[in-house]
Amino acid sequence: MLENGDLIIRYLERLGVEYVFGVPGGSIEPFYDALARSERRGGIRTITARHESGAAFMAEGYARETGKIGVCCSTAGPGATNLLTGVASAYADGIPILVITAQTALDKFGQGSLQETSCTGIHTVEMFARCTRYNTLVSHPAQLETKLLQAVSHAMSNQPGPAHLAIPLDVMRHRIPDDVMDGQLNAFTNYKVTPNKESLQSALSELDSAKKVTLVLGEGAAEASEILVRIAESRHWLMVTTPRGKGLIDSFHPLYRGVFGFAGHDSASDALKMDSADRVVAIGTALDEVSTCGWDPTTILSDRLIHISNNPTHLSRSTMAKLVVFGSPEFLFESLAETWGLGSKRQTSGSISSDECLPVDTSFDEPDKCFDRSGLIKCQSLMTYLSLVCPQDARVLMDTGNSFLWGIHYWNVRRPKEMPLKTNHFHIGLGFAAMGWAIGTSIGMATANRRHPVICFTGDGSYLMSGQELTVALQENLNLLMLVLNDASLGMVSHGQKLSGGEQVATRLPSVDFSMMARALGVESYRVESMEQLADLDIAEILSRPGPCLVDVIVDGDQVPPLGSRMKVLTSSIQTDD
Repeated sequence: MLENGDLIIRYLERLGVEYVFGVPGGSIEPFYDALARSERRGGIRTITARHESGAAFMAEGYARETGKIGVCCSTAGPGATNLLTGVASAYADGIPILVITAQTALDKFGQGSLQETSCTGIHTVEMFARCTRYNTLVSHPAQLETKLLQAVSHAMSNQPGPAHLAIPLDVMRHRIPDDVMDGQLNAFTNYKVTPNKESLQSALSELDSAKKVTLVLGEGAAEASEILVRIAESRHWLMVTTPRGKGLIDSFHPLYRGVFGFAGHDSASDALKMDSADRVVAIGTALDEVSTCGWDPTTILSDRLIHISNNPTHLSRSTMAKLVVFGSPEFLFESLAETWGLGSKRQTSGSISSDECLPVDTSFDEPDKCFDRSGLIKCQSLMTYLSLVCPQDARVLMDTGNSFLWGIHYWNVRRPKEMPLKTNHFHIGLGFAAMGWAIGTSIGMATANRRHPVICFTGDGSYLMSGQELTVALQENLNLLMLVLNDASLGMVSHGQKLSGGEQVATRLPSVDFSMMARALGVESYRVESMEQLADLDIAEILSRPGPCLVDVIVDGDQVPPLGSRMKVLTSSIQTDD
């Protein structure tokens, strides 16, 4: 006889899931019993995080790398509440994860059980209601299979995100026949939507007559990126990406003008203004603060906009657009390419990067500092150098704070020739912007694909919050390079206070030697205080072998990151004396 925990595992195996990330405990024990049985027969393995929020971030990293659903779990009570930040992050960025939390046994609801989180106590199901696509208590053993399939269906839909199942101890332990698994997985397949004929004809009419067009590729443009680049090359359209779409286009492509939005480039903004674009085509992106340069009305948000996405949430703010198209971007643009008689070959070869350190068609805020090796390490130089010497197949994650500001602006993406165009190796968690996001997410990515190195940029503040998860990478012998940008400060907050005229308060951190901390954990580590010391490290060799490595990078905290659009939003509500 199997238990309901085994039923969950069997369905996850059918979905191709290889790992479940979590922290064990009393009420979740039957699920861990099922995981142990799975491991013994070579099935799904459990990865034990050091904190449940780390487990949720790891599940997100697994989903980002594989395209499958990520899975995390926790025990009842504080185990469930600890998951919330990681789950909210996945919700904000539209990442499909299955969240399994335990509840005490049903017959003990309302009686004050240890870590009780039922509807009469600390109601965790209600807590998850606003950061999940599906959220339910499994209140009877017969409900589990149906609700599990519904949860996966919602998580993997064209509005992807977390789905949460709260499962009481006795429901998880309930025995079932060995052959009970009858459910079909068809409900959540084939979610690509074909745009209607009227939308296709309207898009053709608008774009056929436009003399100058700029494409804006968001994260939802990945599947269409090959056809988008082919059309842009054929019709000489300019291309920019949103911060979340960065990485879909090689930074050195002659038609690419950089990132538009949060920490972006002036060249990208210029490419979207009326002088450069009769039509602006935004693909697979929401019109939020970070993707619109603080809701700039002179660029994307105008009646020149054509907005296309498979995700209806993206289209909800397109009230000013000339045309809004709900449907899969690849279907629309393949139809346009066929109408225009475009061939299947790109005009520019797959590998277009040069040995130059900076793309000539992208304007950087401080290009001279990209090559400044004097004094303490300047992040402009750090990003420029490492994006040149790191392997092109490395997965790169930039944590919340100065890390993602510097990374969005100064990291140059070089896409190898054999890399599928829909693949993106540059990742930021910008939807919820949780500090420490990149630490757990990078571990999940490295777990999912052990053949390629993973590089995580994080700040000293984030590392002090979540750095303990590095021991998971050690335990799993993962190929992970952790770079801690150390300025003994909550740098992004500190610079924001200065730029807004606010009080300089609560941002200083102690001077910590993170390389010594890593060595105490048994992790290979280095401390560098100059670009010369960094250049002496054989980064390629470090990334060629398994096992984590930490580099404590002493950076120049006086360098101001590209905060322009963010400061515009933060200071817009400041009242001044007339």
